[in-house]
Amino acid sequence: MSAIADLIKLQTNNAADGTGIVKLLAISQRFLGVKSANEIPQFLIDYVQAQQQSQFGSYPTHKDVAPSAVFLACFVLIAIAHGTLFAINMKRGHKFWLSFAFCFYSTLRWIGFALRIVWAKSIVKLHIGIASEVLLILPTVFIASFNLVLAQRIFTWRHPVFGNNKIFWFIMLAFYSVVVAVVVMTIVAGVVPYLYFLSRSHYDMCRNVVKVTSILITLYSLLSIAFVIFTYLLPITERNRNALVYQPFWIKSFSPFYFPPAHASIEGEGLFLDEHANDSRTPMRTIIGGGLDTIDNHDLPEAEELAQYDKAGEKKFTLRNNLSVWIITITSIFVFIGALFRCIGCFIDDVYGSESWIYRPVVMYVLWGALETICNILYLVGRIDLRFYRPDKFSKVNRNLVPSEEKNIDNTSSNLSSDTRV
Repeated sequence: MSAIADLIKLQTNNAADGTGIVKLLAISQRFLGVKSANEIPQFLIDYVQAQQQSQFGSYPTHKDVAPSAVFLACFVLIAIAHGTLFAINMKRGHKFWLSFAFCFYSTLRWIGFALRIVWAKSIVKLHIGIASEVLLILPTVFIASFNLVLAQRIFTWRHPVFGNNKIFWFIMLAFYSVVVAVVVMTIVAGVVPYLYFLSRSHYDMCRNVVKVTSILITLYSLLSIAFVIFTYLLPITERNRNALVYQPFWIKSFSPFYFPPAHASIEGEGLFLDEHANDSRTPMRTIIGGGLDTIDNHDLPEAEELAQYDKAGEKKFTLRNNLSVWIITITSIFVFIGALFRCIGCFIDDVYGSESWIYRPVVMYVLWGALETICNILYLVGRIDLRFYRPDKFSKVNRNLVPSEEKNIDNTSSNLSSDTRV
């Protein structure tokens, strides 16, 4: 084997072990005079594979086909469920784009597992393997981002003035832009060592970037919980208390099989603006509080529903059983566990030939497969498309009837209140 190692060093210009495997594969084919990478002797493949940096979930073998197929099927069904829910809602005028986002996320997951099956059958299909790794890592960031959006809607529900402020939205968009940059850094730093021969210093640089981004992704997965906690710790000002709140009062249930009446949002918008036509306050769009008596599983004429809603008072700011918060909390913890284990793996710095148990495929299947399947069941059964639905922007026909939006940030340090609106 020492002769093989010396030959590899010669062919790679003394590059760091574990880098440039894609190029090394092509060099080996030419050197051995074989037409296909599958014809390369297995002992040589095993030797080079043993030098590769360990990955969370490890490099697949034939034993990975069955579990990957199971979660491929699971996430195909989840994608169909989210997509179907999105289509039904859109047809009825209920626009909840996060359902489409979850469908996209689930699609990336099942494609990642599908590619892993292909890779497991032939470890030398490196481009497929790299694509599989990327598509299995990305959804972790996506689901954490979606949870943050849900937490943001909890914040806006409790602090409607600041939550609807343009500056707040610009801050959140800037934050999401930073997350995109972190994701790009993760992909580039993770993929480059496979594609190119690198010196030891450049290889260590790539690995350090992956370590840093793995820490950021791990912390990011907990941010939605921190945001919810901050939402409740931040005192409610008088401006928030006296704001004209526009919630989707036509939603009468959070049942798994409930759908609002067709085009109820359009009718509800018109009724709300007519009712408050002489109000100089700007309507603040938020999710609906689960504590309303109107959440009674009985659809009434919307005029009656609006009348009941206007009489609700402080109940508009009650989350029944706080189930919405629990959905965010449980799913964020599950995502955090997966991100944490991957982060730990990045710092262990093992190679495939001597990798720790934390890299074993079963760990990845439990954390990125089973736990995220549970997360999606909670999203679907808990009907986040109803609990976290915020009314659409007012239509062009009615937009001129709405007072101009607030442009000043709410001064949360004034008019502090002990009201907790729990």
